[in-house]
Amino acid sequence: MRVMVTFEHRFISTPDGHIYTRGTVDYSFLSRYLAVFDEVVVLARVENADEIPPNKKRADGPNVSFFPLPYYLGPIQFLKRYRKVKSNIKQAVNVADAYILRVAGSVGTLLWHHLMKKGIPYGVEVVGDPWDVLSPGNVTSIVRPYARWSWTRNLRTQCNQATAVAYVTEHALQKRYPPNEDAYTCNYSSIDLKVSDICKDISDRIDRISCLQARLRGNGPPVVLGFVGSFSQAHKLPHVHLAAIAECIARNANVCLEMIGGGQLLEDMKALARKLGIASRVRFRGLLPAGKSIMEAFDSFDLFLNATASEGLPRVVIEAMSRGCPCIASDVGGTSELLEMDYLVAPHDANSLAEKILEVLARPRAMSDAVKRNVTVAANYCRDVLQPRRQAFYRAVRERTEKYLTEHV
Repeated sequence: MRVMVTFEHRFISTPDGHIYTRGTVDYSFLSRYLAVFDEVVVLARVENADEIPPNKKRADGPNVSFFPLPYYLGPIQFLKRYRKVKSNIKQAVNVADAYILRVAGSVGTLLWHHLMKKGIPYGVEVVGDPWDVLSPGNVTSIVRPYARWSWTRNLRTQCNQATAVAYVTEHALQKRYPPNEDAYTCNYSSIDLKVSDICKDISDRIDRISCLQARLRGNGPPVVLGFVGSFSQAHKLPHVHLAAIAECIARNANVCLEMIGGGQLLEDMKALARKLGIASRVRFRGLLPAGKSIMEAFDSFDLFLNATASEGLPRVVIEAMSRGCPCIASDVGGTSELLEMDYLVAPHDANSLAEKILEVLARPRAMSDAVKRNVTVAANYCRDVLQPRRQAFYRAVRERTEKYLTEHV
């Protein structure tokens, strides 16, 4: 059976005839679906490139192909290409047997409309929350309130009408976007965490924590705070992280910030660091490949920050936790399923983030307890734990699709 999976992720097509990923959705990610389905067709935006991009991973491969959509970036380009995108998606309904929509998002929603017209069953993987993504302060468009209401309503309906629903959270998204009573439901993260990624010896981390207060006062190297995220997505709030660090420094805290990621806002954030007078305390490291490089970065952080405006279940927080790194994050999405309340802050509030940073660093014993807890919690998100849940969801989609095809062919 051939399954079509929708992605909001953007891909690159090169003259060699292959598709490359811009991020983490590579062939190994997409081949998860092959555990149950015979073929995978990815429905997503694909941009043509003149050459193979450096350091990018292949997304296509054996039994994984693409149904490319016209490339667009942002709402204005989407509106300009809307007719073509919609036309292509209408054609896509005829090239697969089963359908999985990774939502919320415009690609999944457009395909959903066509599936509903034909009465074709589908599964959904709920990976984000449009109510948070489109909250005030994240998007400045005058249509933001309508878009927020519309996208949230669509996601509720998509979950209610789906034959199977998988959530990245254990409870949070389920409450806001419940399934129908006959749907198969489960939860799993999209993360691909190996047992070997889990920190086995936290003694070095505990020793470092015992020295943080002295370093914070200037007796030693600065305390290293870390941020890992896209500079293309406003809801990641890199400017709030910079403002919080500036506030910490203004209070004579000996801290520095390492920011990992790339995107269209990167140069603006470098300019903001200069404006805030903290350019010498901020290191922009650019994009790092997933895997060893990112894990080594988490190992180098004394405290990881993920004070974003929207999350489903933040994979970067789980990765940081797996390395025994203490974390502070916004209380959005399913983040409270990962961290205790003492390590959560409200989004968009740089002063509260600064207060929380200094508060956490002032409590070395509590930080040490958090390290132990983080490693234990992260172990629940290892590949060996999550993969059986994923495959059970895929089987539910396949079995219910087979029943539909038997009854309607």
